[in-house]
Amino acid sequence: QLLGNQDHIKVELEKLKKTHDEQQQKLEERVLALGKELQEAKGAAGAGRHRRAEQSAVLLTSQGQLQEVEAENSRLQLRLKELNEEYRSRLAHYIRDVANYMDSKPSSVPGHSKAPAGQAAMKNFVDSMLRDIQASYKSREEQLARAARGYKKRMKDLAKKHESLLIAYGLQREQIRSLGSSAMDCGPAELHFSITDPELLTNSSRELNRLREEKAKLEMQLQELQKGLDLMYGHDPNELFYPRQLDEEGWAEVRKKLREFTLNTQEELEQERSQLLTRAVVAEEQVSELQGYIEQHLAR
Repeated sequence: QLLGNQDHIKVELEKLKKTHDEQQQKLEERVLALGKELQEAKGAAGAGRHRRAEQSAVLLTSQGQLQEVEAENSRLQLRLKELNEEYRSRLAHYIRDVANYMDSKPSSVPGHSKAPAGQAAMKNFVDSMLRDIQASYKSREEQLARAARGYKKRMKDLAKKHESLLIAYGLQREQIRSLGSSAMDCGPAELHFSITDPELLTNSSRELNRLREEKAKLEMQLQELQKGLDLMYGHDPNELFYPRQLDEEGWAEVRKKLREFTLNTQEELEQERSQLLTRAVVAEEQVSELQGYIEQHLAR
């Protein structure tokens, strides 16, 4: 039967060979198309990286220019304040000179002469007017100072809440990473959302940012090592499963120790930060009391 069916077997083999050749040709065309798409994707990624580099350079330049403009604006505001005080002093001096001149001038009304009792009438009026003006300026300056202190306090409260949110965000990232796989996207690092304004940064905040930067570097190193292990052991989950499981346990232990170190350090820094905030509040109250005492008793 086998010898008798050789023609049928040859026909079937020809069909199978033809089908195999067609499928192989389709696969080659698909591979070429995927290679072309990969090259286009690499080109697009390179162009995107180039655009991001240009945008980063423009952003850095803009930030530098913004800092220069802010510094120039602060200098101009200080100069304007000095000029206002100088012009205010000159105006008061000129008004007093006019008052003295008017008081020293003899009266042109018949029957009235320059009497000592009425000689300083203009001067008294000018002194009263200047005292009212100075009182209004002082009241306005105190109002602005209170508003500035309130604004700084609100900014400090917001910075404190922001630090608390960053700590909670970091804990959630660590929980997600400990529960899920290493390939799960846990979001950007805490350093990406840290405050960089020098006026809002305290010593504890700077130390936390430094620790976050070191943590981000360690995470990048862990990812690179994980990629190296993936390339070493292969991508098939059934291939060399036991060594990969040991490596996953080792990395989990490293992440656990890193998380414990981060939590302990953050707790210590939070305690130190709360103590420093308390001391700062007490110091601000003492400075306010001293400033009020100086302003009240300086004239005396």
